[in-house]
Amino acid sequence: MLIQNIIGPIIAYFIGSIPFGFLLTKFIKDIDIRQVGSGNPGATNVARVLGKPYGILVFFLDMLKGFLPVYFFDQLFSGYGHNLALILCGVGVICGHTFPIFLGFKGGKAAATGCGVFLWLAPAPLFIAVAVWSLTVFISRYISLGSMISSVALVASLILFGKEPFRHGLPLTLFSIFISMLLIVRHKANIKRIVNGTESKIGKKAKSPDLAEN
Repeated sequence: MLIQNIIGPIIAYFIGSIPFGFLLTKFIKDIDIRQVGSGNPGATNVARVLGKPYGILVFFLDMLKGFLPVYFFDQLFSGYGHNLALILCGVGVICGHTFPIFLGFKGGKAAATGCGVFLWLAPAPLFIAVAVWSLTVFISRYISLGSMISSVALVASLILFGKEPFRHGLPLTLFSIFISMLLIVRHKANIKRIVNGTESKIGKKAKSPDLAEN
């Protein structure tokens, strides 16, 4: 019980705290990603500083660090009534990415790492959320808006198509709500820019230096 509910999530937190965006830009250009662009160590800012291929690389690395802890935790404790502990592990890795101890608790916005977590916990709802993200970004050209709306779509998908979302599946439902709320709160500056018409769109130069991050 101690390993499952306490030690596992703590380990996951430190894995989530690995700042791939910071490390990559430091290694390639010897610059602090927090001092350029929007100052966010997420994939979008890395793409702006180093180019799209590096931004894609950081996205997948951040997604991988969300996937691996819950995957290995599941394999290690499968069959031991570990569902709640597995979700706590997911909470740990998400909090590590968003509030990393290695960067003064100022990290990314949880989209990529959240994708990695739900890729194992709920792949079908995640697929629906990704489809909603793609459609939203295609129509609006706002990556940040796509991230927020897709997080809500993830919650809706779990409720509509999940097994007993308010009984045995309640911890996963609550976890998805937590992730959605966290992601939306982390995008509050983007929401203001969308309302003001200053948020950057795909394929267009930003009107504001502080752009959307994931």
